[in-house]
Amino acid sequence: MVSNRTRETGTDQKGASLKQIELRLDEICMWLRFQNRSALKVLLEDVLRSKRDRLIYELTNGSKSATEIAQAAGVSQPRISQIWAQWKELGIIMELAGDRGRYSHICSLSQLGLEIGSSEDKA
Repeated sequence: MVSNRTRETGTDQKGASLKQIELRLDEICMWLRFQNRSALKVLLEDVLRSKRDRLIYELTNGSKSATEIAQAAGVSQPRISQIWAQWKELGIIMELAGDRGRYSHICSLSQLGLEIGSSEDKA
């Protein structure tokens, strides 16, 4: 027969192990971001050529719907959906877990030293 104390200790150990795994994964993610920062910056500069594209990318932070972003950027909602599909394929945005149809960029432009109004402003 397993005592309550044994169960609690086992649960505590599992929780501690999961916390260690989570911390290690966070560290790995940090190093991967650091390692790939330059490549991401080059990719974003290539893909986000216009001020409008950079604005849409920056607003794609998980807090706004496609409709809200479309209104702010002066484009149609279907156009935002098309852009998001392209960007998702490139890996520069990701769909939020548990919130189907809502996306977030993988990092903000400012984290890479980029601005919305920089580069070749076409629109």
